[in-house]
Amino acid sequence: MRKANLFRPESAIPRMSWSPRNLYNLIARSSTGRLVNELNFTKTSMTMYQQRWRSKRMLRGYHGDWIPERRFKRWFLPTSLPSYAPSFLSTVKPLSDADESDHALDSPTPPVKSLFMRDVERRIDTAVFRCCFAHSVYYARSLVLHGKVSLNGNVHRDPGYLLQPGDLLSVEPSCVPMLNGHVAKRVQADRERHAVKKSPPEVQESPTPTKENGDASVMTERSEANASAENGMALSESGESAEGAPAAASEDVKPATNTAEHSEERSKSQHSAQNDLPAGVLPFHLPPFAAPFLFVPPYLDVSFRTCSAIYLRHPTLSTSIIRSRNNNRDSKRPSTEVVYRTDIPSPYPAGGDMFGLAWELYVRNAPRVRSDERRTKHIGRYGHNGFEAARAFEQDRRRVAIRRGWGRKRRIPLPQQPQAPAHASLPNTSQ
Repeated sequence: MRKANLFRPESAIPRMSWSPRNLYNLIARSSTGRLVNELNFTKTSMTMYQQRWRSKRMLRGYHGDWIPERRFKRWFLPTSLPSYAPSFLSTVKPLSDADESDHALDSPTPPVKSLFMRDVERRIDTAVFRCCFAHSVYYARSLVLHGKVSLNGNVHRDPGYLLQPGDLLSVEPSCVPMLNGHVAKRVQADRERHAVKKSPPEVQESPTPTKENGDASVMTERSEANASAENGMALSESGESAEGAPAAASEDVKPATNTAEHSEERSKSQHSAQNDLPAGVLPFHLPPFAAPFLFVPPYLDVSFRTCSAIYLRHPTLSTSIIRSRNNNRDSKRPSTEVVYRTDIPSPYPAGGDMFGLAWELYVRNAPRVRSDERRTKHIGRYGHNGFEAARAFEQDRRRVAIRRGWGRKRRIPLPQQPQAPAHASLPNTSQ
């Protein structure tokens, strides 16, 4: 259920949406002084708990605000942060042997704390939004619930399903807003209406009664007389003769008629281009103010011709090494800087304090629940897919058996060794 006042300008919380109101909140969040100072924790009088709570509120407003907090803690909050050990030390080579001792390497701390939102990006509804198949994550969730999204060739209705590497995601083209025929017709009608309003008004010539056997000279004389009568006031003020009136009138009429004809030709060409599409091909139109949101994360391989995408891998960090000479003329030492980039799209910087403060709040207050084990148990009991549910049920029963120690209470009998005869063990006392 969508929240009320989702794009309220007073709070200006960014959301996963292409709405112009959301774009306004993004601009206000980065330009308005009051809103910028809310996330500046370098000089603040707030306590540490208040800083963590505000960071969590802003992050959860964008990453999974449609997921209840209790469900997020139990199912999509990892128990620990993933480890990331980049191997850039083996790839960095000094420029020369003389500069090897002076070679400097500036490596900041990797923004690993930004990866605790990775499971939200693995959700199937979030992946549909990231593929630019929906204008908001709320619409993408409704597509999944209504059975318009297929996973590996089968209709999937669980928006909270976590994608695995290699999964194929496909959406019905008729449900994509940019390919919807009815919306395209409405947008085309609006464009034509605006084009008509912007075009200058056409000069209408006065009707002249003509006879069937009339001469062309009579028609021209009447048109000249009408034009001179219409422009009589302007000609009298300018002092021009009546002989130049028809030429001036004809010069004024030509650009208006040309612009009107040009707009009509343009509308006709657009209509013909829209009507000449092959069978089964829907017209494409882009909603307004969508350019800042048109990007695809690197862990998705999207095919817009087939409205499908492949989930390649889990979101992670990537490194890039930048080499540059030092600007100081006295020192000739080259500077090498390592830049970390995260695959999780977010309006907040990954290396900032917000992700770290939010993770500290969850670590201190969130229940430490093994989400993977709970998910396996839930799928085994209530899963709809038969093979997947049976496999999860067996895994859960095996885990419970190992935890309770089944099979270890009864001692397994060992094979008995053959015993030696009794007389052979007695000492020989006859000697």
